[in-house]
Amino acid sequence: MMRSGKTLAAALLAAAVFAASQPVIAQNAGGQVRIKIGKLREEMALEEEKLQKSTEEERAVLDELDKLGSRMDEQQGKINLLQKQLEEQRQNLAKTQELLTQTAQARDKALRHMLDRLRAFYVMGRLGALNVTFSSKTLPELMLMQDSFRSMAGYDRTVIEKYRASLTALKQARTAYELEESLLEELMRQAEEQQLALNELRLQREEVLTRIKAEQGLIQLAMQEMRQAEAKLIRSLSQPPEAEPYNGPGLLPDKGKLPYPATGKLTQRFGETLKEGFRKGEKVSGIHIAVKPDTEVRAAQKGRVIFAGYRNGYGNAVIIDHGQNWLTLTSRLDAVFVREGDVVAQNQKIGVSGDLATLYEPGLYFEIRQNGAAQDPLQWLKAD
Repeated sequence: MMRSGKTLAAALLAAAVFAASQPVIAQNAGGQVRIKIGKLREEMALEEEKLQKSTEEERAVLDELDKLGSRMDEQQGKINLLQKQLEEQRQNLAKTQELLTQTAQARDKALRHMLDRLRAFYVMGRLGALNVTFSSKTLPELMLMQDSFRSMAGYDRTVIEKYRASLTALKQARTAYELEESLLEELMRQAEEQQLALNELRLQREEVLTRIKAEQGLIQLAMQEMRQAEAKLIRSLSQPPEAEPYNGPGLLPDKGKLPYPATGKLTQRFGETLKEGFRKGEKVSGIHIAVKPDTEVRAAQKGRVIFAGYRNGYGNAVIIDHGQNWLTLTSRLDAVFVREGDVVAQNQKIGVSGDLATLYEPGLYFEIRQNGAAQDPLQWLKAD
């Protein structure tokens, strides 16, 4: 069940990423291609948010796994110590049992000696005239023998009492060792159960980490495709057009005099680092201009259109060849009014802005390139 759930989640995520990467295109009455990007922007923003949350979740899971590893190492240390104590306890119990057996055997031997002496003393009988008359020993010898019997019997009784005391102490020690052994075995069982629970929790978190990485892979795959599209567009800027180059003067005569492609606020300059969007952290090869929706976008100089259409990562874009290997790129248009091969005049309307501008990075995007190398547009545009 868990595996099928993961498969379904991955399939849904893949479908969402695919949907996010596909523009919804509609044809209006004037034949202009417009991209309805409301749903696309929502999906792409959602995927970027998912990636960020997934990364945070990954960090949290990795941190938890690290803590679980430390707890498992600590728990294993406890188990090893309990095993050592249990082994020592069993050895003590075995030694106590062996000593108990030896003491019982010594006691029994002493008891047999005492019984033998008592039987001999009984056979000798009480010292009287008859014993003295018929005995080969003299009276003093008989009296000395009787005293010796009494002394040995008393000694045997003392030894046996000591043995009994030793046996009682050993039995108490054995009972104590057995109780401690049972306690250690219970502690060992609890520690092993805790170790198993920690291991199960670690396996669950590792499965979560695997799922997170799979989701990140799908999202990053879509973003990688966007970057590949961007690279393709950059190559098209860096390479001369397949058709005969436009025979124009280029932009050099108009340095510092070119009009801005649209009216708006400059938000990102050439060479600055992007602070948001999918290319966050990269250097800007052009400029970003914050414009209102439906703002007219115009050509900076006369030239021939060598590309007009949609490119992933740039939205609707127009590339114009101005001659002498000078190209301009204007992108993130909501609508494009020119086609490839059209010759446009300076300030001619080539499209309008729209909400597509906020999908990848904020604002209309404008580049100037010469022989494929990006130039600072602010050095070529009017000072205003």
